[in-house]
Amino acid sequence: MRKALALLGIVAGLAVYTAAFFINAPIEVCISQPIPPSAIPPGANSVAATPAISSKAWVVLVASRCELTFPATGTHTSDLIIEWVPSALAIAGLIVAASSLWIWLGYRAKESEVDLPASHP
Repeated sequence: MRKALALLGIVAGLAVYTAAFFINAPIEVCISQPIPPSAIPPGANSVAATPAISSKAWVVLVASRCELTFPATGTHTSDLIIEWVPSALAIAGLIVAASSLWIWLGYRAKESEVDLPASHP
C-alpha cells in the first residue's frame, strides 16, 4: 500500500508540475506588463510599439517571453517575465514528487533488507 501511494504521489507531483506550465496565458502577462523604460529607444518621441509577441519560456520556473518592436526606430526588445503563482504550483509539484520518490526508495530499501538471508550480518 505504501509503495502504491508513493508511486501515485510521484505521478501526481509530476502532473501538477507539468500542468503549471499550461495554466499560464503569456499574452495576458505581456499585455499587463508595462513597457520598461530601458526598452524605450533613446530619442523616441512616442512609445508606440507593435503588439507584444508572447510565448511560453520553458525554464525550471514558469515564465513568459514578451517581445516588442518599435517600428519608428527598428528597436526590438525581449523580456523574460517569471509568473510566480504557476511557479509556486510547479515547485509544489516537484516537492510532492521528490518526497514520494524518497518514500518509495526507502520502502524498496526496507524490502531488500528483508530479502537478505538470516546468516548475513
